[in-house]
Amino acid sequence: MIERVPVREGLFEEADGGRLYANRCASCGRVYFPQAPFCFDCLEKEMKEVILSRRGRLYSYTIGRMASTHFQPPYAVGLIDLPEGVRVFAPLVMTEDETYRIGMDMELMIDELWQEDDRQIMGYRFKAVAGSR
Repeated sequence: MIERVPVREGLFEEADGGRLYANRCASCGRVYFPQAPFCFDCLEKEMKEVILSRRGRLYSYTIGRMASTHFQPPYAVGLIDLPEGVRVFAPLVMTEDETYRIGMDMELMIDELWQEDDRQIMGYRFKAVAGSR
């Protein structure tokens, strides 16, 4: 039986289509993803958990054409700007006919990133929102 394992504990949840967990500084309001142990701007130690929006806009992307440890080419990775003011680096869902455009709407999905032996490594990706191309 294959065991589903998160790529990193506490980073996301699969419920309701997926959620990313960040935190916000109680003093200055800066949002961090992944969560930070304290605020790097004002050094405040009190941090409040925040659930990030599922949708954002593509800030930038690249297409990998050389194999990496876990991804076979071609594969896409990008930076997604979320409404909470945080920019998330993530793999992008790629299809043969997919063309990315800076500023296009993207949506979070929780998906298998790769397999290791009898473990399915789960993580987050972003995909283009239908009609935003």
